[in-house]
Amino acid sequence: MQSILSASLFVSASGIISLIAGFASSVIVARMLGAEGTGLTALALWVAITGSIIATRGIPAVVLRYIGRQGEMVEARNGFTKFFYKKFIWPVLLVSALFLPYALYTYQSSDLNTALVWAVAGLTSLAYGQGHFVMAADHGLGRYFGAAKKTVAGCFLQVPVTIAGAFFFGPAGAMAGYLARHVPQAFGLRTYLSSGRPEKAEISDQMIRYGQSNWISIILDTLIKTRVEFLFLTFFFTVLQVGYFAAAVTFSSLILQLAMYLAAGLTPGFGRLYDDKATQQLKTSYDRSMRWLSMLLVPISFGGAVIMPLLIPMAFGNDFMPAIPIAVLLVFFSLPQALYSVPLAAMLAFENDRRLVYMNGAAAAALVILNLVFTPFYGGIGAAVIRGVIGVSIFLWLVIHCHKRLGLAIDLSSQIRILISGIACAASAYAIVTAVGGLGGLLLSIPVAAVVYAVFLRLTKSVPASDLQVIESAVEKFAPARFKPLLKPAISLLGTSTPG
Repeated sequence: MQSILSASLFVSASGIISLIAGFASSVIVARMLGAEGTGLTALALWVAITGSIIATRGIPAVVLRYIGRQGEMVEARNGFTKFFYKKFIWPVLLVSALFLPYALYTYQSSDLNTALVWAVAGLTSLAYGQGHFVMAADHGLGRYFGAAKKTVAGCFLQVPVTIAGAFFFGPAGAMAGYLARHVPQAFGLRTYLSSGRPEKAEISDQMIRYGQSNWISIILDTLIKTRVEFLFLTFFFTVLQVGYFAAAVTFSSLILQLAMYLAAGLTPGFGRLYDDKATQQLKTSYDRSMRWLSMLLVPISFGGAVIMPLLIPMAFGNDFMPAIPIAVLLVFFSLPQALYSVPLAAMLAFENDRRLVYMNGAAAAALVILNLVFTPFYGGIGAAVIRGVIGVSIFLWLVIHCHKRLGLAIDLSSQIRILISGIACAASAYAIVTAVGGLGGLLLSIPVAAVVYAVFLRLTKSVPASDLQVIESAVEKFAPARFKPLLKPAISLLGTSTPG
């Protein structure tokens, strides 16, 4: 559990910086380009990343899961990486190149600026795919610090490039900011290709099957977790409605991305425990991971939902007021979508990829059918409710499957106590923003709600003593010395690490 925790610490630190940069860029685009410009940029970015994910064919997932099995020999690791990179790169280049003819078509039928948006989207697709491959290799070998540095470098580029680009070139310039975000992550490939021979790599049929199944599952999961609603809103309404939904989904996306960063070390971590047949340790790590992720995300989801009516106009402006009810629903329902990253990681570690394909297939089909039926009548609000229902259904299915088929259970009583604490947190935040209102109410509600949440965690005994011991040990080992005097009292507020 310590290795998984240390991985999460590094990835989460860079992830938080990434979230801040991404949120700042979203606000900049909304303020400088309005709802219509936001809609065009968001749609182009979604198509670019989705296209890249389709082109990668699940190969980064194979690298993440199996590169650690190649042992400590650099030759073996590099041979393994070369083998899969040759299969990886040509479809990514092809898909990225397809954006150019569409940009030329848009230039003929629309205008130069819109054409440039799609041209930059093609470069973004390439940079994202290449970066995804390198990051998978880094994480698979436990090189979380190096991967985190690349992420942070991209974040520092993203904001200034977005500001300058949006100011001088509009949506196309704003897209350049997202391109800059992924460029540093694409570097570092030479480390894995400098030596080693692909024909010497030990490639099993299971790795190939895993990649194929994972590819389909990732595509379907992308439809479920990301912003496929853009397509329906574009078709049935206008890009203006896409802009409202893009602003509303910004905050729920922050929660989902945070969960992704926090859970980044779970698949390789669970995988090593599974390969080593450390059954009891795996069961403990699974339950603990779910509990810790819940403790972090429950107050963000519940509390975030109640402050959306204040936060949306403050962040994006009064022009985005129609996005408020959509944002409330999306943030509230983001919790189950974020939490199912834990059972998902467990199923991947158990190489239970085929079942994920079936589950994601059913969920994606339901998502498309429900959006076709309800989105034309209810617009963004209908799309948000559909996303919430699908997310809850997937979460329940994954948890039940892991319990019945994999023998991995979660402590329900602990989860219920965390939910009670989260409700108290949200209630206190709602009371303050209702009574005070405005920026003052928002600034006051956050620290008060955090204190209420911590107190309720203590009163309900949500955190077992064994968990506190692990947290204290991690703080002692990884936290900078100047922060320890602040962190230790905060941890003690949650309970005592002495059983009984």
